[in-house]
Amino acid sequence: MKMKIAAVVLLSLFMFKACSKRDELIMDITEIRYTAATRGYYYQVQVSPMVMQIRMDRNTPDELTYRVDAENWDALLALIEAIDLKKLESIQGSTELQAVDRSAYATLRVFTREKQFQSTPFDHGNPPEEIRQLVGAVLELAENSANE
Repeated sequence: MKMKIAAVVLLSLFMFKACSKRDELIMDITEIRYTAATRGYYYQVQVSPMVMQIRMDRNTPDELTYRVDAENWDALLALIEAIDLKKLESIQGSTELQAVDRSAYATLRVFTREKQFQSTPFDHGNPPEEIRQLVGAVLELAENSANE
């Protein structure tokens, strides 16, 4: 009986430690940045826990700034939890139209206090399946904030 209890306690501690490392990474996220660009087009959305900034011109520091509600930030973090951030840079887009200027070149970056995770380039409007929901949520939040 004591062995069973000890095994359950050890297993629980192991599971808690594994979950806490992942939770720690998610809670350590400071910014989500989506950028889409071509030679004549630029669009960047930076979302942090309290503020979202939208830039539409790479040559000026002018940006639109909006407040981010805690529930919107938490929803974005929940979508990030479904992504293995360490594999973000190896996720491939479904097409490479941005390579021949037929689509804007887009990237997704997730910043923590100590590290930056960046996707490989993909076509604006056609993100890889693994990050499609997160990219869509970031763009929808930007669009809804701009229309308020």
